Amino acid sequence: MITPPVGVALLGATGSVGTSALRVLERHRERFVPVALTAHSNQDALQEQVAQFSPAYVGLVAPPTDELPEDWGKGRSCLVEAATRPDVQIVINAVVGAAGLEATLAALTAGKRVALANKETLVMAGQIVTDTARRHGGALVPVDSEHSAILQCLAGREPSDVRRLIITASGGPFRTWNSERIAQATVSDALRHPTWQMGSKITIDSATLANKALEVIEAHHLFGIPYDRIDVVVHPQSIVHSLVEFVDGSVLAQMGVPSMELPILYALTWPERLPDAGVPPFDLVGLGSLTFEAVRHDDFPMLALGIAAGRQGGAAPAVFNAANEVAVAHFLDGRLPFAGIVQCVSAAVDALGTMPGDTLDALLAADAAARDYVNAKVGS
Repeated sequence: MITPPVGVALLGATGSVGTSALRVLERHRERFVPVALTAHSNQDALQEQVAQFSPAYVGLVAPPTDELPEDWGKGRSCLVEAATRPDVQIVINAVVGAAGLEATLAALTAGKRVALANKETLVMAGQIVTDTARRHGGALVPVDSEHSAILQCLAGREPSDVRRLIITASGGPFRTWNSERIAQATVSDALRHPTWQMGSKITIDSATLANKALEVIEAHHLFGIPYDRIDVVVHPQSIVHSLVEFVDGSVLAQMGVPSMELPILYALTWPERLPDAGVPPFDLVGLGSLTFEAVRHDDFPMLALGIAAGRQGGAAPAVFNAANEVAVAHFLDGRLPFAGIVQCVSAAVDALGTMPGDTLDALLAADAAARDYVNAKVGS
């Protein structure tokens, strides 16, 4: 009997993860069909994707003009509409920032698999999200290369079997810079990532190492591992995506070329694997060498700041995430120096990190307060 293709909703279709996901879906049309596509504001790119894939549903969160096709959804609600359609079995959430939380919760409540590239969802409301998945039978499968690597290394093992998770970091564009030079970095400097092609926000997060703080918090919620058993190590080649050390001393590492298409495909097929020739063959000899370095915490304080917010819990991770989003936007727009990102985020966590965070409404209030705080600080 021929099995019909699995319906996929792709949220954030025009971003770097979204376009990578569409390349994967295109190669496997017999297995997957993109039935819903949404984007933030890139109407031209979305229309090109619609012409290629003919999805049943299309949505634009922030239309640049009023001239939209009549049958397109618009506004934040289009994310939830796409994610909860009855013809959708898998939701790839590649939305940037906290805007992806509502759609993740809606999809999990509907019992769908969420292939999560939106780490902010778990940073803001990790316990609420994982509880929702358990209660309603939804599945949460990571798309981030680091968490996909951990998932593959664990292969169904229990948290009690794990001594330590080791998350690798490329080190970003400033890996070899001293603190004085980093403080003067320009937008162009910060966007020049050595190994990954990503959107501007996550590229800046890689430059500050805020992304690794977010990934540590995400790993804590995804895999149930305490913070004191999650480490970060710098690995400039971005070939070893993460490692798991087990209680008997054995260490498993997942390796692969630095391409988001690999973890995207695995999130679609997990726990199975599907033959795919979309990325170059792995050439271990051609790589020459793999190196690892300790994180220079004094030069990259965002990592420790974010992990401390995760340990604090409550609203602190949501404040850290929201303050970072706004500070990065101000940096990209030229209103804040690079060193000002950590200054704004640190001040916001100090001022607002003890806000209530036991409900979704409380977390959203903390998120909004952190955004207002950083906007006011930059404006003043």
